[in-house]
Amino acid sequence: MKIPLLLVFGVTVFTQCSNRDDIEQGNLDQVRSIGRNSVTFLNRPATILMLEVFSTDLNITRRVEVRVIRPSVSAKGALVLSTGGFGTNFYGIGLETNTTLNSAVALGLETYEVKWLGSEGWGTGVAGVGYPVAVRAYTSILRFLKQNEITNTQRIIAHGGSGGSFQIAYALARFNAEAEIHDAILIAGPPTSDLRQAIFGDKTLKSYWPDGIGGFRTTDYIHGWDQQGKYCQNRSQPPPAFVLEALDKSSILSKVIPPDLQYSTNVIFVNTNDITNADGQGRLYFEAITSRKQWHYLSNETSHDVAGIPAGAMKIRELLQELVK
Repeated sequence: MKIPLLLVFGVTVFTQCSNRDDIEQGNLDQVRSIGRNSVTFLNRPATILMLEVFSTDLNITRRVEVRVIRPSVSAKGALVLSTGGFGTNFYGIGLETNTTLNSAVALGLETYEVKWLGSEGWGTGVAGVGYPVAVRAYTSILRFLKQNEITNTQRIIAHGGSGGSFQIAYALARFNAEAEIHDAILIAGPPTSDLRQAIFGDKTLKSYWPDGIGGFRTTDYIHGWDQQGKYCQNRSQPPPAFVLEALDKSSILSKVIPPDLQYSTNVIFVNTNDITNADGQGRLYFEAITSRKQWHYLSNETSHDVAGIPAGAMKIRELLQELVK
């Protein structure tokens, strides 16, 4: 396997890190526990872990909460869940996602819902670094949980939608996380497989983002362009060359930073005929992977909230049952 600018009212802006050799120099994101609280969720005892993530190269500290539910019997493995946007919600926020959590625990899985704190979640304080560096710490959080919290590490399933799915995808493609992830269930994308195509590419393709979605502002923000240029939000104007170069470096399928696309991890995709075209971007990543993979397509559904609709949630629960049996 391969191992791989702006001032906004006090927001520090960084140049984008693009050299995979950075990862070989050691753990750039140091995770430590700063507390835990006992709570009740879904009529089950649960724990809120409070973690601090210090990124040594960026000199930035971010905070994360992880909601943990453990089965009453010996665990068969762990399900680590991440959410869309900037990751500022727990996975279980509605009927279908809560039912999925209950189902996972009933199957014997420990559940770990990762929630990023701060106004911009995983992007808090790191405007300008690009997507891969901004979400790089997900891999370190996963490793921390494996080393310190997960009681049965023989099967770790990573699951996330939209922005949650690209946290997992970058972990695999850029940050050598396959040793931590036995199975990945990616839904609603990932939407950042080829950002040049998504924003400035061929409008006739399903991988082209439609106007009006939040991804334009998020992409401007994480590259440091939200207050200088707004190149993605103003995509009707021809972008400067440096914008296209930065978007390539930020893409899962970057041409200048070749991704690792062969994993021991079983990568499973679940998408709808998504109104945001995240399915088209997800398909690009699916087709590029050269190892075990599955594609599940809910062609009669159009919601981007795959985990929150009955058809999507039922498919996720079906997959979990198959993986744990």
